[in-house]
Amino acid sequence: MDKILLILSTTRKSDKCIKEAVNIASKENARLIILFVVDYEVPQKIFDSLTEEGWIGGKTTENFFNAVLDEYSVQGKEKILEIEEAAKSKGVDYKSIIKRGTFLDVTLSVVEKEQVGLILVTRRKRSRLSRFFFGSAVAELKKKVTCETKIIDE
Repeated sequence: MDKILLILSTTRKSDKCIKEAVNIASKENARLIILFVVDYEVPQKIFDSLTEEGWIGGKTTENFFNAVLDEYSVQGKEKILEIEEAAKSKGVDYKSIIKRGTFLDVTLSVVEKEQVGLILVTRRKRSRLSRFFFGSAVAELKKKVTCETKIIDE
């Protein structure tokens, strides 16, 4: 296995998953690709609800939306710096990527471009009923990729 992809996002930043990814990369002498997805869908759902209720709207919403995405990007950079330090301390080669978009689209494009052998991703705590009705981006990812995918539950 040459490359391991660690997927993080606005709502997926599990220390357990991060530690496991760094340990596997160290043990396998693999390159760790650290991907932080600044997921449009998270704030968009919130803004859609607030707009429907008349709390926000117009240009203010767009500016606020972009400010939230900028904040998520800053958080992503901070988290990546922590992971890079952990990787360095274990002698792991790494590459860091921060991209805006939807979790699934961004992840699939990086998987294809980087040709990874293993994906590590966190699955958020949700009920089975919630997953049934609303689906799961992680389950969808697992269906669409050909490489091994290790899902770490929070």
